[in-house]
Amino acid sequence: DLQPVDAGQLAAQVVADFQKDFGPGGVTIDLDVDAPDALEVRADTASLTHALWNLLDNAVKYSPERRAVRVSVRRHPAGVAISVQDEGLGIPRHEQKEIFRRFVRGEKANQLGIKGTGLGLAMVSHIVHAHGGIVELESEEGAGSTFRLVLPALSPGPAEAGQYVRV
Repeated sequence: DLQPVDAGQLAAQVVADFQKDFGPGGVTIDLDVDAPDALEVRADTASLTHALWNLLDNAVKYSPERRAVRVSVRRHPAGVAISVQDEGLGIPRHEQKEIFRRFVRGEKANQLGIKGTGLGLAMVSHIVHAHGGIVELESEEGAGSTFRLVLPALSPGPAEAGQYVRV
């Protein structure tokens, strides 16, 4: 059910709800949102919320010692980017494409006994692609990860863009 959604407001609501679940002192999430006027996307709110929640959950789960997470919503050359950045385990380069496949988990996660099924990132990827977007990943082993959900920006209609149609 794709509807116009303010990506900044959606991210703020998900962050607030996520922090409530962890309670005071459980996790620190910094939210940084660009000016809201150009951050609208066409999205299924429930699905996009689920994808963002999964990334926040992973950021906390894979950052056992540093539970500081940064969420940002910014303009991106391809539309609007919602990023989740952690300072956790990081993902080795050779695993970075594979972790988006179903039932695939990182080697370090298995070694450390971190619970999971290997479905979360596959689901995130599926949701973002269904929205016409892509998932970008920047990660360095031992230095954390940034997952970026890049979605097409909602284009203004002809009248909103200052172009008028003659009738």
